[in-house]
Amino acid sequence: MQDPQYFEAVVKQFPTAHVEYLGFVDTVTLGRILGNSRALLVTPKWIEAFGNVAVEALACGCPVIAYKRGGPQEIVEEGKSGLIVPADDVDALVSAIGRVQSIDRSECRRRAEAEYSQAAMGDRVLAWFHLVLAHASVATSTPLAPPSSLQP
Repeated sequence: MQDPQYFEAVVKQFPTAHVEYLGFVDTVTLGRILGNSRALLVTPKWIEAFGNVAVEALACGCPVIAYKRGGPQEIVEEGKSGLIVPADDVDALVSAIGRVQSIDRSECRRRAEAEYSQAAMGDRVLAWFHLVLAHASVATSTPLAPPSSLQP
C-alpha cells in the first residue's frame, strides 16, 4: 500500500463502511474477488494510457465504473460493460453505483474476449504488420509479403 496513513484515515472517517485491504492476491483469488464484486471503481487522478485493471475486471464478468479520464474510458463500453462518469464527480460516481445492476455481466466478459484476448490482440498486430508491409511495398515499388509462416 502506497499510503497506509491515508487508508487508516478513510477507515476512521467511515467507521460503518465495510473496507478491507487485502494486499497482493494471486491471480485465481483476484479473479474470484472480481467475479463476485458488484463493480470495479476506476477513479484515476492522472491520465493512464491503458487500463489493465479494467480489462481484468471485464474478463471476470465484473462491470467497470470509471472516471472519464485516460484509457479506461476507451475500454468500457458505456451502458454495456460499465459506466463512465465525469472525472472527479463523486456524486455521478455514487449515482452510477446505483445503476450498475443494469449491466449484463456476460457482456462484460464478451467485451474482454472480443477486444483484449490473446487472439484479438494478435489479430490486430497481424493486421498492423500487413498495413506496414503494404505501405513499404508502395514506397519501394517492390512487392513485400509477410513470411509464409504468417500468411493465413
